[in-house]
Amino acid sequence: MTNPTSAIRMLITYVICIPIALIVGYLITDPMDYSTLGFLAAIFTLLLSPFFIKWNYTILIFGLTCPATCFFLFSKPPLGQVVVVLSLFVAVTGGIISTQKRFLRVPVMIWPMLFIAGVVYMTARLNGGISFHSAGDAGGGGKKYIQVLIGIATYFAVTSQVVPPEKRSFYLKLFYLTPMVGVIGDLAYFLPGPLRVVNLMFPSHLNLEEGVVIGTSRLGALAGMGSTLISFLLVRYGLRGILSVQHLWRPLLFAFSMVAILLGGYRNGFAGMAVTLVLIFFLSGLHRSRLVPALMLIGVLLVTVLATCSNKLPYTIQRSMCFLPLKWDSAVVLEAQGSSEWRYQIWRATWPTVPQYLLLGRGFNIPQDDFESMGGGTFANARVVDPGQNPLAMSNDFHSGPLSTLVPFGIWGGIGIVWLMGAGLFVTYRNFRYGEPDLYHFNVYMFAGFIYGIFGFFFVFGGFNAAVGDFGCMAGWSIAMNGRVGRPEPKLAVNPRIKPLPVAPMPIANRPIPI
Repeated sequence: MTNPTSAIRMLITYVICIPIALIVGYLITDPMDYSTLGFLAAIFTLLLSPFFIKWNYTILIFGLTCPATCFFLFSKPPLGQVVVVLSLFVAVTGGIISTQKRFLRVPVMIWPMLFIAGVVYMTARLNGGISFHSAGDAGGGGKKYIQVLIGIATYFAVTSQVVPPEKRSFYLKLFYLTPMVGVIGDLAYFLPGPLRVVNLMFPSHLNLEEGVVIGTSRLGALAGMGSTLISFLLVRYGLRGILSVQHLWRPLLFAFSMVAILLGGYRNGFAGMAVTLVLIFFLSGLHRSRLVPALMLIGVLLVTVLATCSNKLPYTIQRSMCFLPLKWDSAVVLEAQGSSEWRYQIWRATWPTVPQYLLLGRGFNIPQDDFESMGGGTFANARVVDPGQNPLAMSNDFHSGPLSTLVPFGIWGGIGIVWLMGAGLFVTYRNFRYGEPDLYHFNVYMFAGFIYGIFGFFFVFGGFNAAVGDFGCMAGWSIAMNGRVGRPEPKLAVNPRIKPLPVAPMPIANRPIPI
């Protein structure tokens, strides 16, 4: 005889699964439609929700640094933004259900985050709200608002729990080695045409129409892989451990990674890594070690070799180092100067307009007329006669941290970002100074990276919409790994007025007999 409970369970399963199967079968007749992709993504997420609830923090750490794009969702958001929203939802829900699951409370970081969120909200409201041209609105610019708000949410998602000491090594590998999968997007160029569909999830940094030539094409993914490997080596072994001759594979992997960065052809990538290494060198106290003479000798040899053949190196390597005072190919110098000149023109044209936005910034909104003059947001006419009407300037992509803050959000945005920088610098310094010995290399790297992040924001390549998330993630990651903000060990207070009690002499009967 059939079990009634099993029969009812089977009936409920059929009632749910058969309609879903019919709907999915109908929708996949047009598989690339956004409504189809969104529905399938919702079904897929629902099926995987138990796994996400159980391992949501692991998925969060993986997604934060994975350069994948959720092409099946509206506006094609990065995977990091999606996992932050889902992970924060799970963390908040878990905190409501269980009192044992609590966020790491660090007021020094929470207040600037909330202040920036308030500034962004009020600026958006006073400038007509948030609009998405891809959703049918007349204007655009809503993606930058979402990027800032999700950047704030990233801090709270990362600090939703402490990384257990026994899992620190695993999470370090997950966080610092995951970006290497971005190479898949560039490798798709060498695959047959149908297999290049992988670029939907992993966009390519290459110009596929011009072809790829090693040493000439700018290999952004390869440069990112080099930076990723060096970052992992630094947090795992430290600079002293990398230079150790007892493990020859470490300096060899370090040298290979530096070459990969140079082949990328990006000056800020090479300069950023060089400055970070110098900071770590001094923060680790290596300037007082016996490595200094050997490093000075290696540096002199490298400079000598570069001085003799600098203009004969591959194009991308020359472009990465062309800011150094050496002899470079004239074509490389002209191309680099042209890349910098149009930025200088935008800055000269925009700085005089800053005072009118100090009290109320113009926000990230792009009016319909400006959006149409930009070519639909494609930045096709990036070089125009009037630098102030440059499409990048109208979309608040000034490639300058101060301008990208003061023009959209005025003095209030400036206060918020400086407050956030100071709080993050305080957190990373305290963990560097008073953190656990097992996390010394990690804390040195985080402090040095935060210092360069501030320097780069002001003087190299900064953007308010990305900086909020970057600074928040760095500080939150440091707090989660350490489990707290470091503090000095309390010293026992000794009252100088209280004299120690005299020690009574040992009785003669108990004294040891000399031999």
